Amino acid sequence: MEQLHRVMVSAFSDYVIQMEMPLADFERMITTRGFDPELSWVAVEDEQLVGFWFIGKQAAYPGAVYAVSTGTVPDARGKGIASKLFAKVEEHALKAGYGKIQLEVITSNTAAVKAYEKLGFATERHFQCFSLQKTAFSERSTTAQPVIASWSKLEPLASELWQKPPSWQNSAFAVNALGDEATSYKIEQNGKLAAYITFTRKTGSVMQLAVAPEHRGKGFASALLAVAFANVEKEALTFINVDESDETIMQALPKLGAIKTLQQYEMHRPLQTVAEHVEENDLTTS
Repeated sequence: MEQLHRVMVSAFSDYVIQMEMPLADFERMITTRGFDPELSWVAVEDEQLVGFWFIGKQAAYPGAVYAVSTGTVPDARGKGIASKLFAKVEEHALKAGYGKIQLEVITSNTAAVKAYEKLGFATERHFQCFSLQKTAFSERSTTAQPVIASWSKLEPLASELWQKPPSWQNSAFAVNALGDEATSYKIEQNGKLAAYITFTRKTGSVMQLAVAPEHRGKGFASALLAVAFANVEKEALTFINVDESDETIMQALPKLGAIKTLQQYEMHRPLQTVAEHVEENDLTTS
């Protein structure tokens, strides 16, 4: 695991945004994203890892695999490493019965976007990321009282509240993979689930936040975020990969004081028997 962490840190040393990922965070990331070593590939030169395609899977996406992270270390670029690795990923994922691969890439990383498009990836969803500082949080008055909830009991009901499904790294699989690191609170009205939030106490990442349509505009989201702030170790809550087409959350977060931090594309590609070559120095994603 330490070798995989080191090669990723090296590959992202000149990324479009500064990345700091300690080993514990790396392990958390690949676990929650369904990392499968049997589907993943690395490149080795002079007994050193120089490139990788870390691939994940989860039951919520049958027939699909996910690029948890891809990259090539700077000194090894220009040798076709990434395209060769992708060809191996594709070949073996097809043999394992998968028909599609998906990933996210930061929209400002135009070189990577173009490279993935050349490989046949097409944009399926547009994501926004937000940060909500505790000092900027505009809490609304409400009589709602959130109570702690068991995710195992929330999970079967959660999708009824969604306007759009969560991204891969915020899925039910990811919540379950975090175990006790993930905390959920809910608000009920007349014995029925009206709103809920799931977040990580250590990182302050809000993985899911939803309010039933008939209860929107009542301050329930604000009450849930206030509870999250009271239980996290950070001064800000983060929202990674909010679907732009989810009008409810996109309108609510800025009103509550959140600011946009970056944008990502969710890109998909059918798996094929032959992968088109692309320069690996442009292929880096997380």
